Amino acid sequence: MKRVLGLVILLALVSLPLLAASKNSHSYMLTSNVKVGDLQLPQGKCDVSWSEAKGSDVQLTIKTADKKTVTIPARVVKNNENNYGVETSVSNGVTTLKEFYTPTARFVVEGTANVGK
Repeated sequence: MKRVLGLVILLALVSLPLLAASKNSHSYMLTSNVKVGDLQLPQGKCDVSWSEAKGSDVQLTIKTADKKTVTIPARVVKNNENNYGVETSVSNGVTTLKEFYTPTARFVVEGTANVGK
């Protein structure tokens, strides 16, 4: 009985970081290629995670459909919508990423992106 209880406690402790991490991430679908600064993000599914806010500043980490990791500085703003989404703008035929949003927050892209692996 003690072994079972110990195993249950161990599994609970191991799963807590995973649950916490899932609150700071979401998968989005980019319906077209989008620019962030000088970088081009490909159309398709991307996984976005965000750091804990320092004031209103956060770092967005985007894992793109082509397996690249991009880090973008952003500003977090309270949101009262009930859905997730991506906001872009089109100028001279170029689609630019403006923000990602969740039911509780909007992440407004600021600055330029850095490419990881």
